Amino acid sequence: MLDWLGSVAVSSHGARRVELALTRSTSWVGWVLVAVAGVLLPFAFALSHLLVLGPALLGVLGLSVATMRRRLIFDRDDGLLRVEHGVWGIRSRLAVPLFHLRRVVITQERGQFVAYVERRTGGRIRIDESRRQERLLAMVRAICDATGLRLARG
Repeated sequence: MLDWLGSVAVSSHGARRVELALTRSTSWVGWVLVAVAGVLLPFAFALSHLLVLGPALLGVLGLSVATMRRRLIFDRDDGLLRVEHGVWGIRSRLAVPLFHLRRVVITQERGQFVAYVERRTGGRIRIDESRRQERLLAMVRAICDATGLRLARG
């Protein structure tokens, strides 16, 4: 049902560069949760001080979702895959040379399709997951076209 929440989409695509980023709907859902928590907080406070915990936790969850950032940049000219993650303004970055990447894989795990990049050394880099394979397949084909990596189905 919430398959689209936290999913990435192609934000820019060129012949030698593909950029994937979180969809805007993820951020919007987070800010809506913060607003709902802000509306519920005074009512909960009026009833009981313990009931404030529910809206407060909802607000923290909403802020976490609203400030979540994720970008994957496949750049053939630079020869790098850049991965950027962030939440609450705390960011982590990873740069992997493209020649360290083996292939892009779509596989089915626990009833969902998962797309990831397989590295020659180290763990795999998850791109996205979805209940439908078509959305992932379009994204993975764009990556393969820009980088020259192989597409494999697991």
